[in-house]
Amino acid sequence: MRRRLRPPDVPELAIRLRALEEIWRGQRLDSDPLLFPHRYGRPEDREAAAFLASSLAFGRVASINASLERLFAALGPQPAATLREAAGDVRGLEGFVHRWVDAGSLRPFLRSVGETLRAEGSLGALFASGDEGGPDFVPALDRFFSVLRERTAVPARRFPRGLRFLLPTPGDGSACKRAHLFLRWTVRSGDVDLGLWRGPGLAASRLLLPMDTHVHRISRYLGLTARPAADLRASREATGWLSKIEPLDPVRFDWALSRLGILAECVRDPRRSLCDGCAVRPVCRASTPSGRPPVPSRATGAFPA
Repeated sequence: MRRRLRPPDVPELAIRLRALEEIWRGQRLDSDPLLFPHRYGRPEDREAAAFLASSLAFGRVASINASLERLFAALGPQPAATLREAAGDVRGLEGFVHRWVDAGSLRPFLRSVGETLRAEGSLGALFASGDEGGPDFVPALDRFFSVLRERTAVPARRFPRGLRFLLPTPGDGSACKRAHLFLRWTVRSGDVDLGLWRGPGLAASRLLLPMDTHVHRISRYLGLTARPAADLRASREATGWLSKIEPLDPVRFDWALSRLGILAECVRDPRRSLCDGCAVRPVCRASTPSGRPPVPSRATGAFPA
């Protein structure tokens, strides 16, 4: 029988997460694909770049950056205009491969983005048109990606693996980390996020924590979720706890939490983690054999090594 995990100590967790946030505020943009939309000044280019960068945000950082460098070199200094005008035929992408996404998947994906920019004027307009409210954006994401799939001009039964991966179905129960990452960048304002989408209903309080394997593992360490898989339920569970700290902005700590995994400050093997200087160690369940947050010594006030 699985031992039921104790809920997190929310006041103490809040203190530790805010301390972690201060350490990472605005730091190491080079470690994230969000670097690419920050290169552009025009909102329409930032939006297009954010969607493309988040869509390819899987794999090792060096591999992601290399693939995005090639993609944005092909799109030129005004990627939104290029996508609108190219009709899916962006030159310079022959032989493109990013893990299982190749040029045969990338081209129809770019075609659907370009068609949306021509039809609605922006990705945000398409997204907003399918948002009927609710506690989070999952149903709106489902409608958004459904339209994009139709605009690829590829019959559904002939979708290659890479194209299915680029245009997921968020409501099917998977975490769809990249889709929620895109929303964090565009809906949320402050620190490194872009805050491009404004309007009724587009509130940061409805965002979900982008749940990849790193964030899922660290969320389990902090007692934010007991789910064994990094899925939609885990994301909603973790976001629910974070909303007790920041009801209007529950994913504000995602940047700091994800740096711990991306930069290998917190890895599965505790012998290779930088636990001693970690701001959330006092509430981390991985730092003690009991699975409970460590207790400081009454004599010294220090936490056990």
